[in-house]
Amino acid sequence: MANVPIVFNEALNLQQLGVPEASIKHGLTTMESENWIVCVEPSQVVMVDLRNGAQVTKRSITAEAAIMHPSQSVIALRSGPTVQIFNLDAKKKMKSHTMPESVLFWKWADEKTLAMVTGTSVFHWAMAGEAEPERMFDRHASVGPSTQIINYQVSPDSKWCLLGGISAGAGGTVNGNMQLYSLEKKVSQPLQGHAGAFCLIKMAGREDAAQVLVFHEKKAETPQEPPKLFVMEVGRDPSKGAAFRLPPTVIPVPAEAAADFPVSLVVNKKDEVALLMTKMGFLYMFDIHTGKTLYRAKITNDTVFCTCSQDSTGAMFGITVRRGQVFRVLINGPALVPYIVNTLRDNDLAIKIAGRLNLPGAENLYAAEFEKLISARQVVDAAKLVASSGTALRTPATIARFQQIPAEPNSPQPVFQYFSTLLESGRLNEQESIELAKPVLQQGRPQLMEKWLKDDKLQCSEALGDLIMPSDVGMALSVYLRAECHSKAINCFVQRGEYDKIVPYSTSVGFKMDYSSMLSQLLFNNPQGALDLAKGLVNAEGGPLIDIQATAEAFLSSNRVQETTAFLLEALKENKQEHAYL
Repeated sequence: MANVPIVFNEALNLQQLGVPEASIKHGLTTMESENWIVCVEPSQVVMVDLRNGAQVTKRSITAEAAIMHPSQSVIALRSGPTVQIFNLDAKKKMKSHTMPESVLFWKWADEKTLAMVTGTSVFHWAMAGEAEPERMFDRHASVGPSTQIINYQVSPDSKWCLLGGISAGAGGTVNGNMQLYSLEKKVSQPLQGHAGAFCLIKMAGREDAAQVLVFHEKKAETPQEPPKLFVMEVGRDPSKGAAFRLPPTVIPVPAEAAADFPVSLVVNKKDEVALLMTKMGFLYMFDIHTGKTLYRAKITNDTVFCTCSQDSTGAMFGITVRRGQVFRVLINGPALVPYIVNTLRDNDLAIKIAGRLNLPGAENLYAAEFEKLISARQVVDAAKLVASSGTALRTPATIARFQQIPAEPNSPQPVFQYFSTLLESGRLNEQESIELAKPVLQQGRPQLMEKWLKDDKLQCSEALGDLIMPSDVGMALSVYLRAECHSKAINCFVQRGEYDKIVPYSTSVGFKMDYSSMLSQLLFNNPQGALDLAKGLVNAEGGPLIDIQATAEAFLSSNRVQETTAFLLEALKENKQEHAYL
């Protein structure tokens, strides 16, 4: 539906691919990434290659469990305490190890590491080399033997681990517990909740990304209280400032789902949004920056036991138990902001989401807020609003508004405050670059322009190059080259006397020009330059770009005997038969 902020579709069905219903459940079917699904049957392992149109490969292998590497054709197999890793392309066993006790849960912690959870501990096994699995930490009492482990995550900096599981609670409820462990400090923090994940998010006003833990909290001792979403930064160096942390936000669970509980939390890294999937088939979508709920809907009547992310699109894949539906959920960009405005009625959230994700739907909100701030002379806040608006307010009219505001005593011009704010958040567009360059060049501060160009903060264009040209030919050349204004770049080479660069540049960009006219002009103004250019043209890769006889006659007609002789010596140095008449 066009007005719903998600797109839901079935990618494929495992039963239709021949996988028996009994194999489509937790522990027997795994999906570590968007590339593969692996299903374990009594006498074979079935691999579904999603990279090649869901091509099915069946191997006569007896195993209790199997998982594919997230990106390589590498499979890990488990039978009792024995774990083996095979390279399918090379058709060879890479590693094998017998664990001290049975592995109850496992997954790829990253591209290089297989994580395994036993009844007492968590192990990491490096895929490369000869090293045996390394015990990382012991399971906390809160995730002890009575807990079924359903989740394990390692932070992007590989310094934090999150182990999660479920257990039977009072009155038929299902409790969730997690263990947050610091590998550096070797300490654990128990958390009450069912699902969580680490991710990196880009914070406004910060150069470094924030490594946050997003998790669901539901306390067993207060079942009447609604669950909450927590977002907190972990591992930040205190010298860089305080860690980012949001106040917990209530998760809006519908009355009919009071006994429901999450089974997974997947982070959409592209849009910095968290997707929470529950046992009853409810999907919750949260904005990680604010903790607010963006959307909630029941998307399936079946239990979803397996999920994974598709980082390139921000989508989430899920698999339903027994029926084997493999579905894909994706943000419906054009509908998200209108949904926030019209259904959630949260204009502030709509402005933030539209700006961060560069989505349509908040243009009127931006315009109204901008007018309000400008009228109150809140120049910096107005500039920040424009910077966060995506392209909605980045117009010539906005520049004009800031240019019209008179400066306060002992304060910079409002338009400079505006451009400074934009430069902090990213790159100026073409018109902004031109309007900033005008006063900066007038004030004789080309070093600022040079710095911004070096940092790629300005959009190069022919107009910007023309503006810079009277002040600095070299800087103008840099702009023309980036803007692919070939004729003006060549003119800069001429003015700088770099005639030897003209032909290689023209050839490399496929630019054709009237070299005869250029030579004629140079003959009067700079005979040596004309000679250097002529030599380059006659020695061009692929053959001469000028007529040798006509060029020699042009030099002679200008009474440039010495230059004529030097040109002919260069042009005829190979002593070719076709040049005999010269």
